Amino acid sequence: SGRAAVDQAGPANEAEEKEAEEDDRLCLRPINGSEAATYQAYVQTDAEKKAYASAPAVSSQVSVGSTDRSVEPFRGKTGIVLVNIGSPKSLAVPDVREYLRQFLGDNRVVDINPVIKWFVLNLVILPFRPKESAEAYENIWDEKRGSPLIYHTEDLAEKLRQRLGEKFMVEPGMQFCEPNVKEVFSKFRQNGIDRIVVVPMFPQYASSATGSAVEITYRAAAMVYNTPYLHVVPAFYDHPAYLKAYAQVIRDSVGQGAEKVDHLLMSFHGVPAAHCSNTDETGTVCQASENCCNQIVQANRNCYRAQCYETARRLAQMLDLKESKYTVAFQSRLSAAGSVWIQPYTDEKLVELAKSGIRRLACVVPSFTTDCLETLEEIGIRGKDDFVEAGGEDLMLIPCLNSSDYFADGLVEIIKDSCPLDTMI
Repeated sequence: SGRAAVDQAGPANEAEEKEAEEDDRLCLRPINGSEAATYQAYVQTDAEKKAYASAPAVSSQVSVGSTDRSVEPFRGKTGIVLVNIGSPKSLAVPDVREYLRQFLGDNRVVDINPVIKWFVLNLVILPFRPKESAEAYENIWDEKRGSPLIYHTEDLAEKLRQRLGEKFMVEPGMQFCEPNVKEVFSKFRQNGIDRIVVVPMFPQYASSATGSAVEITYRAAAMVYNTPYLHVVPAFYDHPAYLKAYAQVIRDSVGQGAEKVDHLLMSFHGVPAAHCSNTDETGTVCQASENCCNQIVQANRNCYRAQCYETARRLAQMLDLKESKYTVAFQSRLSAAGSVWIQPYTDEKLVELAKSGIRRLACVVPSFTTDCLETLEEIGIRGKDDFVEAGGEDLMLIPCLNSSDYFADGLVEIIKDSCPLDTMI
């Protein structure tokens, strides 16, 4: 490894040693042919080696030098990995702590000064927050299937398998904890799969979500000698199939025009304001005015907040919602990741709507495709309590797309539009 090379020569200074460590972490150091066997052994776990040994042969039986053209060359399936954030392995506090360590340790999720981050993470958050988070997870945990985010993604993967057929292998892969992306890529290799379609399960682009997913995916791909061929499906916040599926889920719950409730709150996950302004390479549009998110232009095409508002506008149009009938807000602020987050804030809007006379409120969270702690507990339990306490009567949480047939059908369309699957067969 790069670190070993520096150790043997004796690091000239601390900067060189850190650079070598970073090269190992990102797998940037080139590997020559003579190192291939050693490197392959390094990246394979014992479980992987056993799986390879017992896996069926994937090469043709044509002997070297044969001129027989009757046997087609081996052509593997196409792998599709559904990438989501992840979830603790169990409700045990150590498992929750490990999940938080990985999640909050990601430099795209919490991108503050690394020294400050180390102290905040290891001395403030990890010693105390896991117990509180475990109690929150307990409120949404399924006795038999565990985390909703995991089992809904597994169910969606199964529906895609049924729709796409035997030439594709579809697997869920998490950014943090299990089943993680690296394990999925190992499974693909064991099945002779080199072509992989990566589907970040985040409709709107954010560096802390899609950006992190893509970076983790590229790193996993770079860790093997025979690197796979990747295609990444882009953000689909404005794709008709995504919008049609979510509009139908909303319609099923509250009717066209949200006729069954007084008001509809579209709550999107929040991000630090800097995560939006950093996407504007011109520095002229994002947060330059109050109306900066009124339409998507070149400068704000990757702005999370602008994409959220575009999603909201299109859903409102499909549902015949008047502007006075719905509100957009942003939830899940994490002070460790920054003090200024995009606004308005969902928790404040819940109180404001109740005090304005709204009695029956429905809330949908279109930034999530899968129900999880942030939807079921933060909105469905705590958000509902806040709304009722402020004078409202009831808050209905509209489910995410999860593994609905609407979404399974829509996701096939989204993948095909990004990467025509007939070219992968």
